[in-house]
Order: sequence, then structure tokens, then C-alpha cells
Amino acid sequence: MKIIDAHVHIYPPEFERDRDKIAESEPWFAELTSSKVHKWGTAKELIAEMDKNGIDSAFATSFAFCDIGLCRTANDYVLDAAKRWPGRIHPLAVVPLRRGMEEEIARCADAGAAGIGELFPDGQGFDITSESETWRLVQACRERDLFIMFHTAEQTGHDYAGKGSIGAREAAAFCLNHPELKTIFAHFGGGLWASEPMPEMELTLKDAYYDTAAWPWLYSACVLDAACAAGAEDKILFGSDWPILSFPRYEKLFAETKLSEEQKEKILFKNAEKFLRSCGKI
Repeated sequence: MKIIDAHVHIYPPEFERDRDKIAESEPWFAELTSSKVHKWGTAKELIAEMDKNGIDSAFATSFAFCDIGLCRTANDYVLDAAKRWPGRIHPLAVVPLRRGMEEEIARCADAGAAGIGELFPDGQGFDITSESETWRLVQACRERDLFIMFHTAEQTGHDYAGKGSIGAREAAAFCLNHPELKTIFAHFGGGLWASEPMPEMELTLKDAYYDTAAWPWLYSACVLDAACAAGAEDKILFGSDWPILSFPRYEKLFAETKLSEEQKEKILFKNAEKFLRSCGKI
């Protein structure tokens, strides 16, 4: 069975080397990289991990900083990796919602970026529910046929580094403001998938997708059964959040679900392939 991993992170070596210096001015970076679960991973290490686990390709991003200069460095690394391993890496670019954003989005799109993300509303200091704060980002992405990936998280349960305050309600508000933009909400969209059966949400969530990143730490296997039963099986993308988690952890959870092989194939490969094709990226 083919596999596309729709959520991985890679880091230029200088981010690890200069971690403490960068952390002085980037609190979200400081918090996440000081977490006991954080791991660094280079593009070369990602490809080796993909080969080891039979993963065909991956949506790769780095880290969404507040500083646009650091974002450019991250983007250059991811875009270069996509050129070094064509067809294996679908590059995502990161931007802050401030001066220079539109130019950086255009630059990265011209260099082959498939989308923008994973953006951190809490860490980057913007309100995902505010149309006045997000319309420039959305317009720039629509002009270049780019999708967006946002960090979201369940707003119940235990707290952890980088969880943030963006859950299903906030994600739904973004969709209501921008229903025409293809958007991936990481970490099961903070539970947004549970709104899929609501008739009033049909148009709002038409272009909303959800990845499985961090699933082993957040939910039991039955969450995927529930999401598929809610009508979201065509909108769920397998994402590992590598390097902090790798495919074998997910393989065990997939085996515990009640999903058919056809449903598993959708989530592991076909949904992501269809998504990329709908965005004109393959």
C-alpha cells in the first residue's frame, strides 16, 4: 500500500546549532524545542526514514517563526530539499502575518511550494478567527493556488508544550470567513471533523481537511472510526509529525481500528494524492 505523509518537519542544521540564540526572540520556538519530546530532523534523515517505512512522499515544512528572515531560511531549506529529492518532498513554506508576507509567499510559490504552513496562530500572534487579520494571507494563497495548514489542538484533556488555544470553534470560524480556500487543520482539527454531519456546516467545511499528526499521544484508535462514521473519511490525511513520531506508532493504531482496507488506503494515500491533484500540485 502506498503512503503519503502529510505532516513532517525538517530543520536546517543551523537551527539546532543556534537554538539558544533563536529562542531568545522566538518564545514559541523556545517552548517547543525545549520540550522533552522534541527531536531535530534534516531532509536527508527524513528521506532515510521514508525509505525505511515505505513512504512514497511527504508534505514537509520547517518552523513558523515570527521573524520573516528566519522564515526565509526555513523555506529555502525545504524548497532546496524538494529539488534534491523531486517527487518525494512536497514543500510547504512558512510566513508570519506581517510586512513582507505576500512577497515571501509569491517567492516560495514561484520556487515550487505546494502550500503554506504549518502556521501557529498562538505562536505567531494572530487571530485565526478574524477576517481582517487573515484576508491578506488567504488572498495571497488563492492568487498562487496554495493551500494552508494550521496548527490546531483539542481544547480538552491534558496540557502540553505548544498545544495552544486554537480548537474546533476557531478553525470553523476561519472556514466560515474563507470557505473557498483548501485548508488542512493539523491534529484532527482539534475535533472539527465532528461537525461534518451538521447540514449547516456542509458548505463551510467543504474545503476543510484534517491530518492525524500526534494521534498516538492524543487519541485511541477509535477516533479514526468515529471520524469516518461522521463522513470525514475522504478528508482525513495521514500525518506523522515526524521527527517526533514515526510511522510504526501509527501502523499499530491503524491495525486497531475497524476500518476496511479501502478506508485505510484512502487515509494513507489516496486522500492526499487527490488533495494535491485538486490543488494542481501533481
